[in-house]
Order: sequence, then structure tokens, then C-alpha cells
Amino acid sequence: MNIIRYQTEDANNLYDFDTMRRLLNKSRSKLHREIIKNNIKGVRYKNQYLYSEQTLFDFMEEELINRLDRYDK
Repeated sequence: MNIIRYQTEDANNLYDFDTMRRLLNKSRSKLHREIIKNNIKGVRYKNQYLYSEQTLFDFMEEELINRLDRYDK
């Protein structure tokens, strides 16, 4: 699996939509709905949207909590 990461001049890491989709193991539509629901703004660069590293970590944390909740039941 290729992880596409862009680094800004301020040393911030940005990830493209497809990389986030593969890392989170979610469908395009589900990830897109979550981005819209949480009102997350992406940066458009070379015909793709890039999202901050914090956005990726927030989605990973949410997925981990959901899986742990399902495991406890």
C-alpha cells in the first residue's frame, strides 16, 4: 500500500483522500459523508484534495473507539 504524504513549508503533513480511504478501510462515499458532516476543509492541490494529519488521526481514533465499543458488547 502506498501512502501519499505531502509536507508543507510549515512542516505540516497532508494526506490525500485516497490514502485516507485505504488507511481507514472505508468506502469513498462513507468517508466523504464523514468529511462533510464534520465540516472539514481540504486543500486542493494538483486535482486532489489534501487533508491534515490531525484529520486522519481523528478519524482513526473514532474508528478505534467504535471497534472497542462493539468488542465490549
